[in-house]
Amino acid sequence: MANKQLINGKVYDWSSVTITASGMENMEPMEISYDDEQESEPIYGRGGKIRGYGTGNQKNSVKLSLLREDFNEMCRVIQSKGYKNFYKYVIPKIVVNYADEGAATCTDVLTNIVLSKRSFKAAQGDKSMKVDLDGIAMGGIKINGLDA
Repeated sequence: MANKQLINGKVYDWSSVTITASGMENMEPMEISYDDEQESEPIYGRGGKIRGYGTGNQKNSVKLSLLREDFNEMCRVIQSKGYKNFYKYVIPKIVVNYADEGAATCTDVLTNIVLSKRSFKAAQGDKSMKVDLDGIAMGGIKINGLDA
């Protein structure tokens, strides 16, 4: 069993992160961010006091940043699977691992990612070209095996 992370010890940083996407093992994202939320709202009773709460819909979002070369590889993989439309392809799974020597490995799993936005930019002086992708994890996000 891995040791518990100590205070004032090494903490997770970008070099601790491994990101893999199903069928796209050659892709190395430069950045990933994901979030989820559960709507909740207080229910009031007599005297204007909160009596309980009700819940609404769950939401999540996924954002990836890739080098243009990795985006081109992603497009090649999507086309090789017979897709003619980028947005029709569903990424089955993205796994994000956080691991350092001597510390416990944390694993986050995003499933059935549907992409809905692509952003491209090129400017004078750029050292690399980046593509930003936005989407939703239709199958949800598990953080260390825990559903939202």
